[in-house]
Amino acid sequence: MFLKDMEGTLMELAEAPETRFRYVVWFDYTREAINQIQEGTLLAAPNFASDRSTKRYSVLEVTTFLPMHYALQAGMSGYPGFVVEAARSASMDWEAQESESTEDTTKIQAVAIPTGLEIIEPAGFSDLSGTPTLGPESNIAMAGSRVKILDSKWTNLVANNGIDQENEKNLTTIGTMARDPSVEVQIRIEELYRTHFAIFGFTGVGKSNLLSTIVAKVFRDADVPVKLVFFDLMSEYTALLLDQLLNSKIHGGILTVGQYTLPEGLFKYINKMPGAPDLESATDQLVQYTLLPKALLAHRGPLRLGLSDLISGHKLRFYHEAQSLTVFELFFSHRTSWGKDRRGANIENRNKIAKDVLKKHLSGGGYEQIVFTPELARTIREGLENALEVDKTFAEDYQPILIKLRELERETGRSYAAATTLSMIVQDLNSPESSSLWVIQGHNPDELRSFSKRLGEELYEQRRQKGLIDPLVSFIFDEADEFIRRDAIGSYKESAEIAQTLARRGRKFGLGLGIATQRIRYLDTNIMAQPHTYFISKLPRLSDRQAVAEAFGVSEELLNQTFKFRKGDWLLVSHDATGLEGVPLPIHTPDANQRIREWLESRYGSKY
Repeated sequence: MFLKDMEGTLMELAEAPETRFRYVVWFDYTREAINQIQEGTLLAAPNFASDRSTKRYSVLEVTTFLPMHYALQAGMSGYPGFVVEAARSASMDWEAQESESTEDTTKIQAVAIPTGLEIIEPAGFSDLSGTPTLGPESNIAMAGSRVKILDSKWTNLVANNGIDQENEKNLTTIGTMARDPSVEVQIRIEELYRTHFAIFGFTGVGKSNLLSTIVAKVFRDADVPVKLVFFDLMSEYTALLLDQLLNSKIHGGILTVGQYTLPEGLFKYINKMPGAPDLESATDQLVQYTLLPKALLAHRGPLRLGLSDLISGHKLRFYHEAQSLTVFELFFSHRTSWGKDRRGANIENRNKIAKDVLKKHLSGGGYEQIVFTPELARTIREGLENALEVDKTFAEDYQPILIKLRELERETGRSYAAATTLSMIVQDLNSPESSSLWVIQGHNPDELRSFSKRLGEELYEQRRQKGLIDPLVSFIFDEADEFIRRDAIGSYKESAEIAQTLARRGRKFGLGLGIATQRIRYLDTNIMAQPHTYFISKLPRLSDRQAVAEAFGVSEELLNQTFKFRKGDWLLVSHDATGLEGVPLPIHTPDANQRIREWLESRYGSKY
């Protein structure tokens, strides 16, 4: 239960608003101890609920630690010769004490927080007549008490407290404890997505890598169909999720918004248009278009084969907006760019012109279900132009709609082999038959943001009206500051609105939200406060750390430990998805690049 020959003394406790209490523990210094006591180390300190029949230990988690030497406590303010000699003497003391502490001048100072749990040790445990158990903490730890370090077995029990790894379904191992690779940290997949999650970290810490890992683990371990809609602003997840996109059990693919997102030749090839290049040339264009992680550049050969399979397997799709737009959306919905600015004064009079024209050419109403054809777009456009000739009051107001109607005349009649409509995507996301992954990319960020709202609201409304709660769908926004900015205007407002809808009301219909960004201070604070699970890495900007601390009730002192993180290390905090509720756990997650390399080797090993 405890590591042998390694005990400390609880020297100080104080109240702390974010964690209830803050403890300071001193350990005798040895080189073995300094490698055992790290961020995330779990301690056991006797608490005031102990009595003659039962020993109760409060479980504490180390959040920071430092070796101390008495001779160096005065700093560099003394006589230089004495200070230098003291430092050299301290260095010898560090090296001399390998496994046994022989100097009273050296200590390890650990700062720890309560986990809310305690170990209950019955009397007679030392005689094997009782079994220790884990339960809610019943009192605070005693100052001056002897503090012990939990071994790997009990660290695992605490980290995964309340999770039945044998019988509980929809679990995945998100990573291992950063200080102890033998302790696997479990996470509940449904709670991760249904109650939303966030990933925060500076450039280079591996946010994209972690997102790829999370997606792959969920698809591998989920016991029920899971649907992910992934907004890929930088088009970098084609390679990072290639193994999932080519998984025959996962529906969906890469959906490009806007005809000019893909290179011209590639667009013609997937849509079987005249003048299309051959597969070889189309693949060359996709290779140039795809942003490859540095760690995978040496594997360009097999990646090229994978991208070719992506093309030939019809996993590159084109969002055919013209065949998705309904009459209601164009004329009466504020959800589209042609209707959102038409609210306000005289809205009834403005809409009366359109209603009169539509009533003349469309009998029976039902505008929400009517999709345009070339003939219908032309007929309505001509009728609207004639009406505006008679009454020119709102002629300028209707110009964007007239422009859109002319576009619909051209586009609705065109057939695209890779075309996908809004209704097709929503139907797939509501289907319980299989898991799905839609990676949404677009050359125009405004179009991508507008599309996120149209898709999100259509899915939300269908589920609300039909009372659907399954299958679970998560909308994941990479570079989230480009989608959910505070004080947003224009297309930023559209994506922020649907993110807010999902964050506040989506979970009861099985709709979740995932956000990842380094520019936290730009996020809408109303949305930031909604995730129940978050992964945090280095945040060098003070304003970003303050934004996280304020939104999630995490102290800045806790965030400081992330400065020492290496790639793949994350501070995991969850109120629902993990066993340790609301307590930060330093974890290490697998490298997604390694997963992709192994997958390429297994799929194309004989071809390169």
